[in-house]
Amino acid sequence: MSFNETITRSPVIVFLGAGASVPLGKPTMAQFVTKLESEIAQQDLGSLLSLLVSARGRDLEAILGDLETLLGLDYVSSFTCETEGLPFYEATREDATSLRSQIRHAIIREYRTIEANHAIEVYRPLLDTVFAHLDPTTHCLPIFTTNYDLAIETLSNAQYPKYELVDGMDDSWMREREVFWNPREFDSFRFSRQARHIVLFKLHGSVNWMRVASSGTIVQALPMYDVVDSDEYQNVIIYPAGNKLATTEPYLTAYNYFAKCCEHAKLVIAIGYSFRDYDALTNLLRSRKVNESLRLLLLSPDSHDTLQSIPDEDTVIWTWPVYGYFGDPDWSSKYLDEIDHWLTSEIKPSG
Repeated sequence: MSFNETITRSPVIVFLGAGASVPLGKPTMAQFVTKLESEIAQQDLGSLLSLLVSARGRDLEAILGDLETLLGLDYVSSFTCETEGLPFYEATREDATSLRSQIRHAIIREYRTIEANHAIEVYRPLLDTVFAHLDPTTHCLPIFTTNYDLAIETLSNAQYPKYELVDGMDDSWMREREVFWNPREFDSFRFSRQARHIVLFKLHGSVNWMRVASSGTIVQALPMYDVVDSDEYQNVIIYPAGNKLATTEPYLTAYNYFAKCCEHAKLVIAIGYSFRDYDALTNLLRSRKVNESLRLLLLSPDSHDTLQSIPDEDTVIWTWPVYGYFGDPDWSSKYLDEIDHWLTSEIKPSG
C-alpha cells in the first residue's frame, strides 16, 4: 500500500476515543447500557439483557461479544442461561439476534446527531492549541477516531473555510446525487488554500456510511439503521465486541494510515481512549519500535491507570498521563496548558 507523505509526515496526531464524545452529551459505555436496560425492560428481551448485565456488568463490548459468540454457534438453536440471583432463562437464536439488532439500532440512534455549536465549543480550543504549533501550509492534522459520531465533520462544516476536511468521501459524483467513500481521496490530498487541513480517519466506521450490497460501494447517507432495507444496505460500522479485526475496507486504510503516521509523528494526543482496540494498540506499539521519538499523551480521568495497562515495559518512558475531563470548562485551562507544554517541547517550529 502506498501512502501520501503529506499526511504521514505530520508531527502531531490526535486520537479520539469514547471519552471525547462525552462532553457532546453522548453516554459512556455504562450509561448507554443503563439507558438500554430501561428502554427494553418491559420487552421479552429484557430478561436476556439482564442476565448479560449480571454476568458482564455494564460492559457493552463484553455483552455484544457474548451475543456474537452465541450466534456464532450456528449448530445451537437455544441457550440455557443461569445467573445467581436471577431466574432460569432459555434464550433462542432469535432472541439473541433480536437483542443484538436492538443494541445496534440504539447505537445508531444515540450517535447520529451532533449540535454544531456544541462541537465547536468542545473541540475548537484543542484544535487552536495544536495548530498554534503547526504551519497549516506545510502540515495537516491527522485525526483518528473509534467514535461513530459526526463531531469532527460537523465542526469542520460549521467552521468552513477556516477548516478543510478530508475524510475519504468523494463528492465528484454529486451529479448522481451520491457521495462515495474512496481511499484515493487520501492519496490525492494536497494543500489547496490557506486553511487548517484536517484528515479524518474513522477506524470503526460512521453512522452515516452505508454499504450498497450489490456493488460493495460505501455511500454517505442519512444516519439510519440498516434493518429498514438490510438486503440492499448495511451500516459501515464495527460494533463494540471483543477481538475486532479490521481486515476490510474502509477500516483497513484507516488502520494502515494510523500505523504509518505513528512511525513519523513526534506526539500522539489521545482523548478519552481506553486502548481496548487490539488493532490500534498493536499498530501503536509496533510503530514505537520503529520511531523511538514517539510520545503519547492521554487525556482522561483514568489516564494513569489506562497507560499502566498497556503491555509494554517502557511505557513510563514514552507515555504521559494528563488527568482531566475533556470539554469541561473547569478542566480545559489545565489540560490545554499541559498539551501546549508538550507541543512546545516536542514540535520544532517550521522553517
